[in-house]
Amino acid sequence: MKLAILAQSYLHDKTASINGTFVQLHNLSKGFNKAGIDVFYICTTNDKTKPSYEVIGGIHFHWIQSQTGFFEWRRTMPLYKKLLEGITPDTVYVRGRNVLQYVAGNYANKNEIPFVWGTNGEDSAEFWKNVKRLKKSNKSLIKKIVLYPLKAFEDFYINKGMKLADEVINQSDHQQKETKRLLGKDGIILPSYFNVDNKNITKSNQVLWLATLSTNKQPEKFIELIKEIDLKIWKAVLGGGSSVKDYQKTVFTKAKLSKIRCLGAIPFHDSFKLYNESKIYVNTSRPDSDGLPNAYIQSWLSGTVVLSLHHNPNKWMEKHDIGFCSNGNFNKLALKLQELIDNPKLLSQMSKNTIQFAKEQFSNDSIIESYLNLFNKNKKTL
Repeated sequence: MKLAILAQSYLHDKTASINGTFVQLHNLSKGFNKAGIDVFYICTTNDKTKPSYEVIGGIHFHWIQSQTGFFEWRRTMPLYKKLLEGITPDTVYVRGRNVLQYVAGNYANKNEIPFVWGTNGEDSAEFWKNVKRLKKSNKSLIKKIVLYPLKAFEDFYINKGMKLADEVINQSDHQQKETKRLLGKDGIILPSYFNVDNKNITKSNQVLWLATLSTNKQPEKFIELIKEIDLKIWKAVLGGGSSVKDYQKTVFTKAKLSKIRCLGAIPFHDSFKLYNESKIYVNTSRPDSDGLPNAYIQSWLSGTVVLSLHHNPNKWMEKHDIGFCSNGNFNKLALKLQELIDNPKLLSQMSKNTIQFAKEQFSNDSIIESYLNLFNKNKKTL
């Protein structure tokens, strides 16, 4: 089988920004390749030294050189299409909400092959999402007026692309319900996939916050949290950087006043070391900013307990005793963090729970088998 993956970027491209979608596309590509699938990964890059085509680790990469401009996404759409026509895949896969859903769905429909789309957030299936977010943003009225038709034009293609999916893969119960409500499609829940070796775990009394510094991720909440508790002999670490240097400087200054060590941007391949070292990971993202964060999965695979201000996918935290979600209550989050710092026996038991749960849920080859069965099923029925 030839599988084409359409993506905006690739995790290990030195010019790419790291996010959960690219982490999962990387993991799945490796998993599919290991299962004997010919994987063709098509994406853009800002690296001028990249060849248009190369094979890395058995995966076929087709690189499209990026340019600047408001309509860059529109310029690249026919380039993706042209590459698909040359590859002639048996199945097309897109993860995340972008115009590539339209490119993939349109090509798949004309060539009678399956198009499988994976949601990556709680509101992935929402129509006119870019426009709605623009309206809620803090941008000036003039900027909103200028950007509105551009965002609406992009949303137009995204909306059409979502409808073209033959199968929708969701990360959580909530995403599945929203897919049904908004698109009328029955999504299939498949866990995120990680294939890691967690034998070399060495823990210290460390509380970790790790994400891109942004207002959506709310690092300031983590700083406030550390202020509220007694760390005793524990350390607090804040990892992550921002392209907005003034914002990064402000966050770092506040963090250092609270004796929080700031690490700056962390390459993905170094992130597991931080999770392995830490006993507790804290997520302070806004309610609409995360689906199933890869940071949760990396934490649990590393035996790190997760504390969250808002995000509790599938209510796994309480079901499996692997963390705690305060459902937006900052004081409850602070109390729980203090409780775990004060009770090493409880924390140790929860840590053991996380590893057992994560191995069964996310580091299981049956996830890849489920994808392949889905690809083959649709191939036969279309």
